Amino acid sequence: MRHFISNIVCGFIWSKKLRDLVRTKIRFPQTREYIRFVRHFAKNMKQCKIKTLVGYGCKNFVIILNNKHVFKFPLLTDGKDISIREKRIVDALYGISPIKIPLMKIIPYKNIYVRKYEFAHGTLLTDVKPSIIGQHQQHIAKQIANFLYVVGMADPVEIRDLKPEPNAKPGFLYGWFQQDIWQNFMLDTKTFDITFFIDWEQTSFEYFVPGLETCSHNWDKFGYQGMMVNVMAEYAKLYFGDK
Repeated sequence: MRHFISNIVCGFIWSKKLRDLVRTKIRFPQTREYIRFVRHFAKNMKQCKIKTLVGYGCKNFVIILNNKHVFKFPLLTDGKDISIREKRIVDALYGISPIKIPLMKIIPYKNIYVRKYEFAHGTLLTDVKPSIIGQHQQHIAKQIANFLYVVGMADPVEIRDLKPEPNAKPGFLYGWFQQDIWQNFMLDTKTFDITFFIDWEQTSFEYFVPGLETCSHNWDKFGYQGMMVNVMAEYAKLYFGDK
């Protein structure tokens, strides 16, 4: 019944983000309890400003508190396995990545595992007008290429068991990689330095090409033409310059 009601209500909502949020709140009434949990967390703080949104595929309910803390509540599973896996990856790559990774904690709450992150200040790359990005594309591309190269070539012992083969060695466009790179970079829109890379749960040790093709398609689709060409040119300089 909740699914039926949510579909009727959301049929009148034009914005996809708002539609997903309304649908999630109708279908998952426990989201109200999650908001109360975060308000309780903030009881000793001077303020309690809350923003809610829905993660990709409506798999998570996300609450941002005071632009300082981000809570991710799983909706379709208990979140245990994915939380532990992401925490291991974040901890292993935190001191390696040239772009800051938000600190992460796991909070067991009743029958689920909540992920709590440091708030990533900045503006999503894809929320900045393509015409503005175009003016700073080379500077941004160098940072993304360096990120792909350094993280991809890393081989921390703590997460070798997560590789397809523990003895697999990183190489050209092969190694630790997060496929959703086209939209997870946060920018300082004054300097156009990348401040954070967020959402590491899909990171795996793999070939980059399929993910890069998706990224290139989306960048081109939304007007960021030429970005992938510049990123790959800079990546090649880094990789082959070390040989």
